Amino acid sequence: MKIRGIQLISLAFLLSIVFAQNASIAAPVFLESPSITANPNPAAPLAAVLKFAANQPVQTTISVFDGDNSWQLKYGEDSDPTAGLPIIGMRPDREHNIRIYIRTRDGDAVEAPEMLKFMSPPLPSDPMEFPPIKVNVSLPEQMEPGITLMSVRRMGLRPQGRSEGAPGGREGGRTRPVGENKLSTEYGLLMALDSNGNVVWYYRTDTRISDFAVLRNGNLAYLTADHRALVIDWFGNIVDQYYAAKRPQGAGDGMPLETLTFHHGIEELPSGNLLLLGTELREIDGYYTSETDPAAPRARQKVMGDVIIEFSRNGNEVWRWNVFDHLDINRLGYGTFNFYWQVRGFPDSRDWTHGNGLWHDDGDDSLLLNLRIQSAVVKIERPSGKIRWIFAEPGGWAEKYQPLLFKKKGEIEWPWYQHAPSITSEGNLLLFDNGIMRARPFKEQAPISEVYSRAVQYSIDEEGLIAQEVWSSDVAGPKSLVSFAMGDADYLPSKGNVLITYATGSLQVEGSRVREPHATVREVTASTPAKTVYEVELADPEAPVIWAIFGSKRIRPAEGLYNN
Repeated sequence: MKIRGIQLISLAFLLSIVFAQNASIAAPVFLESPSITANPNPAAPLAAVLKFAANQPVQTTISVFDGDNSWQLKYGEDSDPTAGLPIIGMRPDREHNIRIYIRTRDGDAVEAPEMLKFMSPPLPSDPMEFPPIKVNVSLPEQMEPGITLMSVRRMGLRPQGRSEGAPGGREGGRTRPVGENKLSTEYGLLMALDSNGNVVWYYRTDTRISDFAVLRNGNLAYLTADHRALVIDWFGNIVDQYYAAKRPQGAGDGMPLETLTFHHGIEELPSGNLLLLGTELREIDGYYTSETDPAAPRARQKVMGDVIIEFSRNGNEVWRWNVFDHLDINRLGYGTFNFYWQVRGFPDSRDWTHGNGLWHDDGDDSLLLNLRIQSAVVKIERPSGKIRWIFAEPGGWAEKYQPLLFKKKGEIEWPWYQHAPSITSEGNLLLFDNGIMRARPFKEQAPISEVYSRAVQYSIDEEGLIAQEVWSSDVAGPKSLVSFAMGDADYLPSKGNVLITYATGSLQVEGSRVREPHATVREVTASTPAKTVYEVELADPEAPVIWAIFGSKRIRPAEGLYNN
């Protein structure tokens, strides 16, 4: 009996230890009280830093209230509060009441004993430094949840007018420039707006930003005008950086990749590897010297084509695809003789393909590559690199490419000089159709008064290669916008809406177009006609700067869900 009693006491002691451990898991303890400070990195001033210490790994919930808006940010056990957790979503120049809760995976939440306060800084007052924001439509209950993150750029000073965004595929009536405008190239801005058009985060850098991606771990990746790719956190701190090894600027910080440029497109793969667009320059004998005169003599020309590069986070190349190896160098498009690459450090070069969009299909590991000057979307199988199909207006393709082209079903408008291909959850091909020129050399271009831009969806039969236009956001008319350069269209899965970026959108005025762009982001329903549920413009006729938007995305920052 004594032995049994000892056994019972031992069992009780062991159970007490287990219960104590469970109690510890269920009730974490603050070892250092939470504190909030301004972000020491001035690049992202609307982010604040939360720090505290707990007796064990914890999940953190940050509850924020600014008098009008309340939201929560959530961070998992792998986020270290002693290193600092970002508080984002704060509108500028407001006092915020902030409560902190911690818990273990299966335990109860423990609230920090004191509510914290933080005063966010105001936005820059210099109109050269920050764009004007005009909200035309905001119907939050009909919008996709999240915040709208956009890549903003300065186009030029008013009344100088146009920069890259002007009409014309030939040379836009311009004389040859010696380089790009530093007002544009030495300014970069990522800016996030809430459903009411309030700024809730921004990141300012000294180099123009083109494409960006929100990575699976919550960080941001973006491309710059000087051919770099950077990964940053929400504090604006650089996590990784890469540069094009053969760029005109020479060697830079970070890891080099073997290509001339980084441009237009960056994507993350499920493996965590990154994809981006680069370029190769080849000299081609007997190439075109004009896109308006079919009888012009041919000559040896420097021709720029696109390269896709997959690389690991440590900078090792994994896979490469080169457009010169797969498409017809002799298929010409308007814009080949523009100065796009010449002002970027490649004299006398011709812009053959001008890739401007990448999209990875996680389902079959294929890629969609958009080629603006070819007005074509190409589906590429991986790892073979074989072209599965080509979605484009069928003119000018050599015989070997005919079996890869889609045939139309019913009435269809083919896209022209488009951007941002993707496949929706319904299997449709979604594009931003810039809709300009509407012709290839050597046919006459459409008058400026007849072109317009839109988001468009096509139902595609990938086996039979049959395409049918099923939805368009816009129709031709005096209220339609045209974006001569850039543009974006993103499918929003919760509502089925589409987020559209008219990067340099201009309205018709008496049969012509306003030369000054009114950069516009719209969220519209996929109904016919489309209904606008959100519209923001970055335009002010009194402002000294003309602004543009390269692209935008509706996001929920990873492990930091922001809700109105």
